[in-house]
Amino acid sequence: MILILVALVLTILIEVAVAVVLGYRKKLEIATVVLVNIITNTILNYFLYASEHFKIIVVNTVMITILEAIIILVEWQLLRFALRQDSKKLFILSFAMNISSYLIGGLIFGWY
Repeated sequence: MILILVALVLTILIEVAVAVVLGYRKKLEIATVVLVNIITNTILNYFLYASEHFKIIVVNTVMITILEAIIILVEWQLLRFALRQDSKKLFILSFAMNISSYLIGGLIFGWY
């Protein structure tokens, strides 16, 4: 369970950094990125934990890719709802944040 918390903290740090680099610096924007990640990352990691434990799905690269794509879409919609900004730019933000955290997380946790 501590790994889930570590993954959440790392994800937030990485994705906030990406948001800042892409020009999202207002308090509301940063708070939204943090809250969206608390919601989606926690759900994703508990789902993966439960799937592994109860053999709900086979967790492999294909499944992780599908789940990450779903997370990108969900986070995009949550960002659109909360920030009411340009939809295309928020999609790019969601995509960039999640690809970055996935790749960096993979390097840190040795997934590839």
